[in-house]
Amino acid sequence: MRWLLICLTCFYLPANAATDSNLNATLGHIAKATAQLSYDGTFMYQHDGRVDISHIAHRIDSAGELAKLDILSGPPHAFVRINDAVYCYIPNGDQVKVERRQHHQFFPELLPANTSSISENYTIKSLGTSTIASRNSIGLSLIPNDGYRYAYQLWADAESGLLLKFVKLDSKLRNAGEFTFSQVDIGQAPERSQFQAGYINKKTIVLPSKEIETKSNWRIRKLPSGYFLIRENIRELPGKQHNVIHQIYSDGLSIVSIFIEPLEQLGNNPPTGLTSQGLMSLYAHHIGQYQITALGEVPAATLLFMVDNLSQVTAP
Repeated sequence: MRWLLICLTCFYLPANAATDSNLNATLGHIAKATAQLSYDGTFMYQHDGRVDISHIAHRIDSAGELAKLDILSGPPHAFVRINDAVYCYIPNGDQVKVERRQHHQFFPELLPANTSSISENYTIKSLGTSTIASRNSIGLSLIPNDGYRYAYQLWADAESGLLLKFVKLDSKLRNAGEFTFSQVDIGQAPERSQFQAGYINKKTIVLPSKEIETKSNWRIRKLPSGYFLIRENIRELPGKQHNVIHQIYSDGLSIVSIFIEPLEQLGNNPPTGLTSQGLMSLYAHHIGQYQITALGEVPAATLLFMVDNLSQVTAP
């Protein structure tokens, strides 16, 4: 019950009385509670002038973790996660695609397990209280300390700590995307039968594309504050005849992917330049005889900084 006492202390302090340590503890509790709770609910994702509706079920028991995301808007399909394996079901297809959990983030599990990097690179402020999905909630804003990441707002259930609402803000602090539960049941584990895909057709299981952990000689000499390399793989990508190096960087919330491949594999006039759509930025650039492609929901300045500092390191 110790975590609950800490949580409630933070939740019911007046906004101007909340200290940085209380807010940091609250954020950490929200991240842990959301990952460890069982729940079942429907949420909306509002973005780019449209609204997508999905149903999420999450179960934690002695056998491990189960999650099922049913997409209710557009062509029906579902994602079922069993611990670290994610299965994608499409009713009209003849295959079930399997991917690794690291390539999927299901709302409400959007916060990292360790939130220390967030508290170091964002200023956390209280947004007071609100009612989300008929539940009392506490709100926090995450304001970046520099221009290399975007701001976020979030609300969590005051009793359990489950994340109920997550808002992405653009560089002008305008709403650029919002996940919100419209209804949710917390604490009662959904029945295991609920995690079956519900599609009766026999399907072929397609295993994950080949992905090998590696340590190349490509390194970013200087990273924007708070970002760190979390993974580096050699990957097969759709439409590519050859493998590419894939590096993933994060500050705990924002994620940047960098793909590196020889120019000779791309034919004539491979793309270069910077493009942005909504929060997503993409930067293509040549370094020597290599094509570098960086993308992520980050300001363009983040990609430019990273690629400009990317080079091949000579072995000692």
